[in-house]
Amino acid sequence: MPSTNLPLSGVPRTMLMTTRARVEEHQRDDGLFRDPTIAEWWPTLQWDEALDSMYNPIAQLTWAVRAYLFDQIVQRHLGTYTDATVVELGAGLSTRYYRVGQSCHRWIELDLPEVTELRRYFDHESDRHRFVSASALDPSWMDTVPDGLPASRLIIAEGLLMYFEKAQVQALIAHLKQRFPGATLAFDAVGGVTHGQGSKQLARLGAPLKWFVKNEADVVAMGLRLMEVRSLLQENCRYRDRIGIFRWVPWFSQLPPLRNAGLVIEARL
Repeated sequence: MPSTNLPLSGVPRTMLMTTRARVEEHQRDDGLFRDPTIAEWWPTLQWDEALDSMYNPIAQLTWAVRAYLFDQIVQRHLGTYTDATVVELGAGLSTRYYRVGQSCHRWIELDLPEVTELRRYFDHESDRHRFVSASALDPSWMDTVPDGLPASRLIIAEGLLMYFEKAQVQALIAHLKQRFPGATLAFDAVGGVTHGQGSKQLARLGAPLKWFVKNEADVVAMGLRLMEVRSLLQENCRYRDRIGIFRWVPWFSQLPPLRNAGLVIEARL
């Protein structure tokens, strides 16, 4: 397969970092998951050297752990609903469908047109696995979701909502509640120390973080019913032997600025 060099900017540009993190996790003997599909795609992609300042072993582990947590949410959902529909908002080059989703009744990958164009370079649609070119903020994409038991729908927003304004997140949640009441929304939110250097680096890359939470109470205030909340830093500490810095963090990770730096949230609409 020849190399592809489709230009990416802003938030889609950050997709290269999370993609690289999954490739490197796949290559580890002690990796949290295997992802041969993204490992096959990766040599064809063009790494952006401007991202070097943000990519390091801690970031790699964090993005791999986050992907693993969302995989677990999907696996639980598919184990419960045989006719499940899964929608990945801001899907990027997610290969979750190939890792854990091939038993899914209908899987939809949604992203901006330039990202969907890149996906089509590597991937192929089927009746079960569909691609939709749209912004997550454009409610017209909801018309592509097939009818079914409301509770059987799982909507994933991994690494996405923090790039929207709070009002935009609130509007999206309102639309989702209106169209898919009873469905599950799984997403991650940032706060605490994420306000610091990492946020500034992303802003310099043209992908500023806009929505921060104090804790999960902010999510409840938006009208969601919490099912499970997990701290990324605390989850990272499970694998502290991989990165020495985490050896002294477990007790410290209970502090709100660290605990709430990144949260993976599963909620009912």
